[in-house]
Amino acid sequence: MAWHSPEEIDDTCTFCLIASGQDKEATLLKKNKELVCFKDIYPAAPHHYLVVPRQHITNCHSLQRRHIDLVKRMAEMGKEVLRDQGFTDAKEIRMILLSRV
Repeated sequence: MAWHSPEEIDDTCTFCLIASGQDKEATLLKKNKELVCFKDIYPAAPHHYLVVPRQHITNCHSLQRRHIDLVKRMAEMGKEVLRDQGFTDAKEIRMILLSRV
């Protein structure tokens, strides 16, 4: 099943490949029609997860006001995954918006 239309995927973007199911090594922990969450391949902490949109966004500098709700939904999915994984100490949560390379 295709998750993206061709114009929404960048074949050179690792995150697009993961979000579209083309990267068979990534294990998705949670997904919906617009977002996917997976464990970082080089985790800096025991609960180091990445939430990315299925639609390619070049980098955080390309975000616009229309993306505010998307970013909020990304943060909510991250919190849901942490709860699903049994992580309950909200004081220790760090959410960072990173730019794609």
